[in-house]
Amino acid sequence: MKKFLMTALVLLSTVAFAAEVKEGTGLGYADDIKVAVTMEGDKIVAIEVKENNDTPRIANPAIEQLTKKVLEAQTSKVDTVAGATYTSEGFLEAVNNATGK
Repeated sequence: MKKFLMTALVLLSTVAFAAEVKEGTGLGYADDIKVAVTMEGDKIVAIEVKENNDTPRIANPAIEQLTKKVLEAQTSKVDTVAGATYTSEGFLEAVNNATGK
């Protein structure tokens, strides 16, 4: 019986924290930025940019920095990247729309 209860608890904890992917959109410099945010419960575990038409040499490094900041802080309420303000705001808006945080 003990073994059954332990197995049931493991299964329930796995189901309770199954990853969920949520999508969000925010307005960047050139157009919408669309992201997919992977959540495990309330924790943000990954962010993938699905669509981004902002200037790559400016937007890509900014989004990379912002992704790290959001994952560390577990919120979209982080500082924007200087020189890529509109891209930063659009990315953070998309993450916020996906997570509701």
